[in-house]
Amino acid sequence: MTTFREILIAAETELLSADLFFGHGYESAHDEAVALVLAAADCSLVDTSAAILDTGYPATALPKLRSFLTARCEERLPVAYITGEAWLGHLCFKSDARALVPRSPVAELVLNHFEPWYQGPDPQVIIDVCCGGGSLGMLAKSLFPGAQVLLSDLDSAALSLASENSQIHAVDGMVRGDLLSWCRSSCVDIIIANPPYVDADDMRGLPAEYRHEPGLALAGGEDGLDLVRVLLADAARILRPTGILILEVGNSFGALDDLSDQLHPIWVELEQGGHGVAVFMAQDLAQWAVSEDTTNPVVSAK
Repeated sequence: MTTFREILIAAETELLSADLFFGHGYESAHDEAVALVLAAADCSLVDTSAAILDTGYPATALPKLRSFLTARCEERLPVAYITGEAWLGHLCFKSDARALVPRSPVAELVLNHFEPWYQGPDPQVIIDVCCGGGSLGMLAKSLFPGAQVLLSDLDSAALSLASENSQIHAVDGMVRGDLLSWCRSSCVDIIIANPPYVDADDMRGLPAEYRHEPGLALAGGEDGLDLVRVLLADAARILRPTGILILEVGNSFGALDDLSDQLHPIWVELEQGGHGVAVFMAQDLAQWAVSEDTTNPVVSAK
């Protein structure tokens, strides 16, 4: 009898020898091996205990596991695209190449109920812009069931994946639109934004795993801020006075810091890892918008 433990050790060894990049929700070869071994055997990643390790691994699962390992080691597919699912917080989402693999560090702020950053009344409207498969907005809806949570993206393929995920994790609406241009002024409490922000240099050096994801959701222009500039102006217009914008820009944090002397991002120290997540208060954005004359921003070309 070949046990789960033996299969897991063999899978981890194969992953370690393949010179892979771990950056799509799993931090190590061990974590990826666990996900692949369990998925091939149709076992839950969450509900399966360590007691299974010394039980027999089903022979019928071995061909599927072999195909999984080939896809990961030779094709460099992210694990979520191989298994078809990804976890963010306490929710599981369908994941495929229509959108980025759910992994945003913004989830930590959502899970903390946006504290201590949001100081307004119970939020009435939350928008997840550049939502991809919808994971951040759906996570917010699970924690703020009384709020109207809307998802927005320009990419119809991403929205189709979000629509499928919404059959499991309901939200209040989806909009195919150019950033936040479709939203009326002063009506939103919280904006969650994970726009394309990878600058040109980083795009040229992306590991193979990232090249399986839609480039439209990654490339942010020469300095990574092509869409961020428009998004900041949109946020200044639509946020209520007590509102906040939560914005992920990853390695483009330096460019955002240098964008304007009148713009003051509050960089969040993330306990669960990650970097480049900033919070903007509505009042600060409003003052910046006046100083920069953003009343007629350039139309986004996402």
